[in-house]
Amino acid sequence: VAEEEEEEEEEDLLSSPAFLKQKLKVLEAELSKVEEDTAALKGEADSKREEWSSQRQRLQTDLENFQSRHKSQVADIRTDAKIKVVNELLPMMDNFDRARGSIKADDEAQELANGRYLELHASLMAALEGLGVQKIETVGQEFDYNLHMAIQQVPSEEYAEGLVCEEMQPGFTCNDKLVRAAYVMVSSG
Repeated sequence: VAEEEEEEEEEDLLSSPAFLKQKLKVLEAELSKVEEDTAALKGEADSKREEWSSQRQRLQTDLENFQSRHKSQVADIRTDAKIKVVNELLPMMDNFDRARGSIKADDEAQELANGRYLELHASLMAALEGLGVQKIETVGQEFDYNLHMAIQQVPSEEYAEGLVCEEMQPGFTCNDKLVRAAYVMVSSG
């Protein structure tokens, strides 16, 4: 029975308004501390989020720049390789052009040889165009020191001064890069 009375006294003490008020103050203080800690952690999380977001954005931009630069370098390497191959083929094409110049279309055999040459030349030019190679336009065009190599300046009634009047050797570009300048004669007017 004494134990029961002690338990009742403890329950009365725990249920007393003074104790409950004190307990409420302690709990409110703990709640206030938890709210402060939560607010501080949220602020820290927000600042970390901004920091990481900024860093992620920089890294994303760096990656995009790297990929773009890599694609550009690969394209340049491919173009340089094409130019190297074309430079190996150009002397053969020049020889074909010189050989064609020596063919006179006097008889049927020479006419047939000339026809075969034209077919072969057209086939070679189509293959070069497939590689991105373009022949530089010359005759009648204004002289451009970036594309033309002036061999001689000659008087011409047909072309105005500064215009190309004759092509000595064709020039070529590959993907807008100069492979070989065209050797030309320029009108002096």
